[in-house]
Amino acid sequence: MASDFHTHNPDTEVRALISSSIPLPGRFTSLEFHPWQLPEIFDSQILPSPDLLPDFAALGEIGIDKLRGPGNDIQQHYLHALLSLAADCQKPVVIHCVHAFQELFAALKHFSGIKVMLHGFNSSPEMLDELWKRNITVSFSRKATDKISLMNKLGNAGGAYGFESDDDPECNVMQLLDKVKTLFNIRDVEKFTDRCFADFLEI
Repeated sequence: MASDFHTHNPDTEVRALISSSIPLPGRFTSLEFHPWQLPEIFDSQILPSPDLLPDFAALGEIGIDKLRGPGNDIQQHYLHALLSLAADCQKPVVIHCVHAFQELFAALKHFSGIKVMLHGFNSSPEMLDELWKRNITVSFSRKATDKISLMNKLGNAGGAYGFESDDDPECNVMQLLDKVKTLFNIRDVEKFTDRCFADFLEI
């Protein structure tokens, strides 16, 4: 069964982790608290209640985006609070990170027990290795599958990875899997990514 590691489509027909503000019965949902939607000041009153987390498979997407949203300090403050919530509730997190890897790594140092997935990875092979060294699962969007330098690392991957449709209505995870198998000769990519998906959510 193909696994979509991150999608905003509640009607997807494949097994998927759906980013949502409400739990969807019978589906794996992740409680979204996107950095783009944060206010310009830190307000602990708007943080999700711990009582909400049992109904979700994960928390996120959460994170830091230096190109959009409030100031970097505010985003870091929210990220730390949300990671603390995830740790207390023993939930994995889905991370949105744009030009803020060092800030992300600094925050995660305080929460070594949390399972982390970075969604929409489209950076360098060297940064991919850094993420895998930290046991971070990496999810690739359609754009990343066009990067030969990235996809060539998957045949002898140093960590867990998968693929996602995100908010792209034209993207089909099955097509991404077929593309990777055909162009990069990774025969067991579907079995491997399904296992990574299950391990991330402990299902």
